[in-house]
Amino acid sequence: MPPGQFGPPPPPPPRPPRLGLLSSPSGVRAALLNLSGLGAGYVFLRQWLFFGIALAVTAGLLVGAAFHGAADHLLIWVPVLLVWFLAAATHGLFAGRARDERTAAAGGQPAKKLAPVLTAAALAVAVLAGLAGVWQAGEWRLRVADATHARGDCDAATNAYARIEGGFQLSMSPSLMDRARGGVDACRLLTEAQDQVSDEEYDAALDTYSDYFAHPASRWEDTDGEVADTYLSYAGSIANETSEAYTGEVTDEIRDGFQRAHEIYSVIPGDYEGTEAAGQVPDAMVELYDLGTSDYAAERWCAAFRQIEVFADLDWSAAPAVTERIDAEAPEAARQCGWAEVDGGSAATAEEMTDFLAAQYPDHEADDVEDLVRFVGAARVEEEMDILTVYGDSDFDARPTGSADGDQVVMEITNDSPYDMRFLYTGPDGAHDDVVTPGCEDCGEYTSPPSGNSCFDRGGEVMRVELDPGEYRMLLVSDTGRSIPLHGTLDLSGGDRYESCFYVTREE
Repeated sequence: MPPGQFGPPPPPPPRPPRLGLLSSPSGVRAALLNLSGLGAGYVFLRQWLFFGIALAVTAGLLVGAAFHGAADHLLIWVPVLLVWFLAAATHGLFAGRARDERTAAAGGQPAKKLAPVLTAAALAVAVLAGLAGVWQAGEWRLRVADATHARGDCDAATNAYARIEGGFQLSMSPSLMDRARGGVDACRLLTEAQDQVSDEEYDAALDTYSDYFAHPASRWEDTDGEVADTYLSYAGSIANETSEAYTGEVTDEIRDGFQRAHEIYSVIPGDYEGTEAAGQVPDAMVELYDLGTSDYAAERWCAAFRQIEVFADLDWSAAPAVTERIDAEAPEAARQCGWAEVDGGSAATAEEMTDFLAAQYPDHEADDVEDLVRFVGAARVEEEMDILTVYGDSDFDARPTGSADGDQVVMEITNDSPYDMRFLYTGPDGAHDDVVTPGCEDCGEYTSPPSGNSCFDRGGEVMRVELDPGEYRMLLVSDTGRSIPLHGTLDLSGGDRYESCFYVTREE
């Protein structure tokens, strides 16, 4: 058209083609490369600013995850990281599409190289391998810490467990963290138990050891018999404390203390066979018996017998020497206690000793025990006479009335009363008796003493006793419950005869 003339406007430039997101080769490749979180898609697109930003954000997130417990807070950090990786991939997808559109608008063809895809796959594998490497490094450090723990070096093991908890959060393994913390907790129990042993708090230490071995993270094995030594020390501590508390009487507390110590000693050979402590148990049990029966060596026989009773029915298979000593010392303590009680003690206790000997050790010093039984009977009669004279007595002043055949002393007493008559006596070599003579049916009470032979003539029962010469304590009483007994000590000579008549008077 000639100049100066108007015509139709020129056509607009062609619009650049619009590509679909997934139809953009560069976008797909940039997105795949960005999925690693390393910003490699931006390197592919030559967008260095975005590459620096992506790298900084990823590094910041990983540092934050490491220092703020990623393994302990998976529900927080895994979504955060996934969102970031997906955001970077999405942005790379759009940025790549934009580049492809510009290339197409310039008449070029977007590149469809395979190398970026392979690189993206390699980076993804590398990232996963890195995380897996952190996890496996943590597992290896945990095994090292467990091995240190198993050797009993809990100070070093606790430090190793703590480094795992603080340094391997990027393992993304809650199990690793839990096991490391469990190791710390188990080591705390083991250290506490060992400290309690050092402080001689054996009871608490054994409870803590029990808690430790029940802990799922326990690794230490008592190869040196440390727990067995604790049991040994604990039993010894109980035995010493019980011995110090003993004041001469075997109370329930004393009995329980010694038997508890024996129980603990008995556990060691079975539960800790082969340990040094198990080998010390026999001697420790003998020492326990010595400690618990100290009155035997001091010749306090009755107290010693009560002490031996504490141990008599226990199982001494771990220390047979104690069984032999009990079989020797129990009857001897009983015999000596019986004699000690006869000489001014308790007839009931002395009788208990003779009953024990008859039932358990009938062959122990049989002749001497036979004498003891006789003296115990005399002691019983003495006690009865003491009871009968507690409210007073009258003088038993018997005189010989004739001669008897042989060297024996003959006493004949006629019971001229309607009540039973008791004649009690004790004499030389344990001689004793309590003779009851029945009352006379045709006899009655007197209002005044009888005269002549009338007392003998009413047909009362005659008590006749033959005695060896010697000094006798005698008592004669009616069982009316209201008569004053005749009581005294007589020196009887062999060949004498004593005849008397017993009667009861009543006041008008």
